[in-house]
Amino acid sequence: MIKSIQSVFLGFLFLAPLQGADEKASRPPNVLMICIDDLNDWVGFLGGHPDVKTPHMDLLAKQGRNFTNAHCVVPVCSPSRVSVMSGLHATTHGSYDLGPSYQSIQRLDDVPCIQAYFKGQGYRTLSGGKILHHGFTGYLKDAIDVNLGGHGGPRPKKQMNWPGGAWDWGPFPESDEEMADYRLAKNAATALKQKHEKPFFMSVGIFRPHVPMFVPQKWFDLYDRDKIALPKAPLSDLTDLPPNFNRRLNIEPTQAEVREKGDWRGMVHAYLACVSFADMCVGTILEGLSEGPNKDNTIIVLWSDHGFHLGEKQHWAKRTLWEESTRTPMIIAGPGISRGKGCREAVSLLDIYPTLVDLCDLPKNKHLEGLSLSPQLNDPLAPRKVPVISTSYYENHAIRTKDWRYIRYADGAEELYDHRKDPDEFTNLAKHPDHLERKQALAKWLPKNAAPEVKTLDDRGQGK
Repeated sequence: MIKSIQSVFLGFLFLAPLQGADEKASRPPNVLMICIDDLNDWVGFLGGHPDVKTPHMDLLAKQGRNFTNAHCVVPVCSPSRVSVMSGLHATTHGSYDLGPSYQSIQRLDDVPCIQAYFKGQGYRTLSGGKILHHGFTGYLKDAIDVNLGGHGGPRPKKQMNWPGGAWDWGPFPESDEEMADYRLAKNAATALKQKHEKPFFMSVGIFRPHVPMFVPQKWFDLYDRDKIALPKAPLSDLTDLPPNFNRRLNIEPTQAEVREKGDWRGMVHAYLACVSFADMCVGTILEGLSEGPNKDNTIIVLWSDHGFHLGEKQHWAKRTLWEESTRTPMIIAGPGISRGKGCREAVSLLDIYPTLVDLCDLPKNKHLEGLSLSPQLNDPLAPRKVPVISTSYYENHAIRTKDWRYIRYADGAEELYDHRKDPDEFTNLAKHPDHLERKQALAKWLPKNAAPEVKTLDDRGQGK
């Protein structure tokens, strides 16, 4: 399966610029947006894990622009997705954690989500899987013309490897066909093979590797469990960290709990298996694009909503302001986009919306707070003067540039890391006198007058 899709996709990518010139000139390009849930840098094109197998995404990265230093707005799924779809930062809309839906945030009442905006410009919109955490319901229902299917997947009747809750994992079910992600990928591929009378905006949300980490046995078999590399997670890494934020984030299992109740190696194995399964789903979607009439006039953007810890800094999952939690894959490919070279400039998922508006030559949306990445799509070395700002909970922020990460917490505690020498963020330089000027320069970018946190709503006007 992997080889056959890979060969077809290679042919599509190398031939695409030579074909379809008339169609490209006659109407705006289509958009294929692929969002993968909880995918960190454990993909071949980012080099985050030495053993990972992601051939389809790796090919896409080679044929477009691989943004190797992309970061989320908020390192948790609901507010991250709200930010991407609205084009507004969390410090503007006020959602900093799970809870409020796009539809319940009054500050977004007059802000069209990206699907609604493209539909208003004459696009046909198709969507399936997890795009917005709470889905396109309420007034957002009109933003989507075609529903491609849901997300998730079957679960065994009994826990397999974790005492309870969502943090279970294992080889289940027996076949890919039983997985909602695979069925969604097939539906998307079918739609991509069809001719569309209008340009389309298709968003496809792949749920794995999100917990519970269940995929069929064959994906586990891609890896030798006893030989896979475990993340670097020395206990000494915590000695120079402020105790406040680090100690309050353990909504998910702690590394100590994983060692006591679980199987660290087994969980890493399951995550890798799920990543390869998600990669196959991406390949299935791209195969559908390559076999249809839309291959020469479709912009592809692939991203994840945030990163994911698997024991680094004794932490699991997300919600931190460290690299493992904010860094995310992001690739943009398609007609007119130069290929092969990665961009090291720090960029934000907030930039996706304005970039697609720019690439499709649509009227500017006055609400958008991100930057168009057209300069970096034309030249991967094009500089960017504005750093990326990530926020976790109210008034905790990280400032990320090409080489530095500065963190300021609500109580004033700080962290500073030089990524040229310390990509694992083992050494906190915030108290080092030689870096005072650097720290002050980065601190100037800290948000001022951040929007207060939106309360969870049952429906409009019913606060909790």
